[in-house]
Amino acid sequence: MQRRTILTKSTAVLVGLMCSSMVRAQDLKPYLRARPLICAHRGWTSPAGTENSLTQMRQTHQAGPFMMEIDLAKTADGTIMLMHDREVDRVTTGHGLFSALTDARIATLRLRNGHGTPRDPVPTYDKVLQWAAATPDALLMLDIKDVSPHDALQPVQQRGLSERIVVLTFKKQQAREAFAADPKALISVLVTQPQDLEAYAGMAAGRQFAAYIPQNSPPSLFQAAHAKGAVIITDLLGPTAIMDAVSPSEGAHRAHFLPIDILVTNTPLKLRAALAHQL
Repeated sequence: MQRRTILTKSTAVLVGLMCSSMVRAQDLKPYLRARPLICAHRGWTSPAGTENSLTQMRQTHQAGPFMMEIDLAKTADGTIMLMHDREVDRVTTGHGLFSALTDARIATLRLRNGHGTPRDPVPTYDKVLQWAAATPDALLMLDIKDVSPHDALQPVQQRGLSERIVVLTFKKQQAREAFAADPKALISVLVTQPQDLEAYAGMAAGRQFAAYIPQNSPPSLFQAAHAKGAVIITDLLGPTAIMDAVSPSEGAHRAHFLPIDILVTNTPLKLRAALAHQL
């Protein structure tokens, strides 16, 4: 079957899921048939937006469908909220270490958009999960950073969202804890060489996992991960991750020739247009 036919059918699958008259929660698997599933890095449609903002995520979702990548961090009071940087200076109206600020202090801050304009409050993780639970086609990619897998995944399980998320891990111990924390969640592990696939396949013990493969890896590594049955994730991000280093057209070209299931980008609308151009 030619790639053009596959993409056309995948688009139909995705539209069908979005437009179904029976509004019900969907797990991740049907969306992966519309390969590649586009993931909006930090939940925005472009770096001009507001990262890790619930308002922005709602707008991105309406413009989608896209998966949302978000970053988790804990406040001084132990509340999980959305924040990428250790310090709040770059993205908010405040200053200092996020982990040193109380919930009350963070409530006074506003997230800045890409132009530096103050916009939205810093959202709690609970509010984001509440939105996702009420939005049947919302899909989340969790960069849990220093939040333990147990703490990140317990509220996911409580809201019945385990099969609609991907959990990013980048170290073996973190991955091991994530596998143990939720038997239904899709756990992503960093794969930079074929030996990593063997190690994580053993850790997963027959359970499907996701292989996050760096964008400049050889095609053989993508093929090896595909042969293992892994969900393959890669990205178009640049060194700072705020901008893409790979153009939408080149990203679409790579998705045409490589078995990429989820493609993370800062410009999901442009990537979607580039993928559609190949139809």
